Amino acid sequence: MPNNEVDLNENLAIYTHTKINLDFFNPTVEHLRPLNMVQKPLSALAYSQTNKFAVIIVDDLAELTAIPIGCEHSIVITAKNNLTPLPEHLSNTIIYQQASNENHQQALEKVFNALIKTYFSPELFLEPADLYQSDAFEKGQRYINIHSLQEQQLMNENVKPLFSPIGKDGTVILNFNLHQSSFSLDKIQDLTEIIIEQLGEKFDGEIFYSCNATSKPEQSDLIYLSYLSA
Repeated sequence: MPNNEVDLNENLAIYTHTKINLDFFNPTVEHLRPLNMVQKPLSALAYSQTNKFAVIIVDDLAELTAIPIGCEHSIVITAKNNLTPLPEHLSNTIIYQQASNENHQQALEKVFNALIKTYFSPELFLEPADLYQSDAFEKGQRYINIHSLQEQQLMNENVKPLFSPIGKDGTVILNFNLHQSSFSLDKIQDLTEIIIEQLGEKFDGEIFYSCNATSKPEQSDLIYLSYLSA
């Protein structure tokens, strides 16, 4: 019987024509499962393996209409959305559209911390196949909206507008980055319950969550709240 699970080996390819600095990833402080990131040109997408997921960075989604892609799952970072319909082979795609004040490098680091790290957590990790097989993808590719907040902000009334765009049947992805000195699964559970309260009683969607112990000061006790939209 074939194995359809995504193979998360230690090589993660970033496909782009843009020069990207991968030095932001430091395995010694991230405490993730074995991971090595490499950059490849867009033309190499045709040779990407079916059971891998790809990270793709383009200026415009139109660049992908004529490029064959071997892998079944992908995360696309784009600077511009011209509403180009993506081909059928990109139906299992999560799209992150950069903010007007973000460049490709900043967008990659945000997507890495909010989503990619959830696949490589040694504690609670997210299987990409589970996410792509969720109800959110019944109608094809989805956009990911990413927010980050500190633990103390969860109890603040000012955070409510952050949750309001999330539909009652939405798909939410949580990634808890806690300092290794205060990391515990009980704390993750408590924070998750607070977020569920903020989502409200009407929320009946799916929640995927992961956690990472880190010794990076700028990432310590930082919660990434993401949700998918059409």
